[in-house]
Amino acid sequence: MFTVLCKALSFLIVIFLGYYLKKKGVFNSSFRDAVTMLALNITLPAAIISSFSSFEKNNSLFLLMFMGLGINFIMVAVGFVFSLKKERNMRIMYMLNCPGYNIGSFSMPFIQGFIGAQGVIATCMFDTGNALMTCGGSYAVTGAALGNGDGGFSIKDFVKKMLYSVPFDTYMLAILLAVMNVRLPEALSNLISTMASANGFMAMMMLGLSLDFNIDRKYYGEIARMLAVKYAAAAVIAYIVYFVLPLDIMLKRVLTIVVFSPTSALVPAFTQKLEGSTEASAFAGSVSIVISIFIMVMLVTFINP
Repeated sequence: MFTVLCKALSFLIVIFLGYYLKKKGVFNSSFRDAVTMLALNITLPAAIISSFSSFEKNNSLFLLMFMGLGINFIMVAVGFVFSLKKERNMRIMYMLNCPGYNIGSFSMPFIQGFIGAQGVIATCMFDTGNALMTCGGSYAVTGAALGNGDGGFSIKDFVKKMLYSVPFDTYMLAILLAVMNVRLPEALSNLISTMASANGFMAMMMLGLSLDFNIDRKYYGEIARMLAVKYAAAAVIAYIVYFVLPLDIMLKRVLTIVVFSPTSALVPAFTQKLEGSTEASAFAGSVSIVISIFIMVMLVTFINP
């Protein structure tokens, strides 16, 4: 347990170091954009491909894709029900911030560091279904339920977001190669493994640089209630996954961790398209990162051997 705690503490230190250096003006927005580009387009794809080198066909893994999609629909419904009597602005925040897990740049490094390659594979499969909602699915459902504002849902934009997402494309490629039993040359595999080893640091630094807690205080109460709903629902889902579903113990651990992932970084953009409060959504996303950090540290400490 001591080793796990030390590793978890190192993740926390990198996140808060990034945030501290940003607040002190050492790193500007250009540096943050560069770190984000490196993490999402190089180290994360490398971690995905490297982990899939040990892929073993398992029908339960493919089930995770549907679970990623289904759990997101459940969370959209939770946001819809718990915001029924609220104004449209807040309903948008509930329905977009409750679902849409930030897995690639947040949960993946935790899984990579504490569970290993098989855990990363399971996380990728879950995130394949999750990505369908984070890249436009939740926005489409929310727009249909509450009205689209000035911009309607565009199938073309949705498909474009999916195809231009390097992590999603990497998932698809890695799954295809694994199913076809195609192995990379050893020299290429070693290069990719070297880049993959940097993913944890890069992702945590990116999160620290992205944190933003500036907001009008009038939103504090509503954001707190929304996050309470989000994490209470996540706790119920995690309980069902870990104690009820007949899954392999490794899959139980992975799912229990990923359902506590913070809100997707794409939520503020979709909130703006629906004419909601972008400020409130961005703030809620930053707070959810802090909450998820501490929950995941506790989870990897107590449920991971």
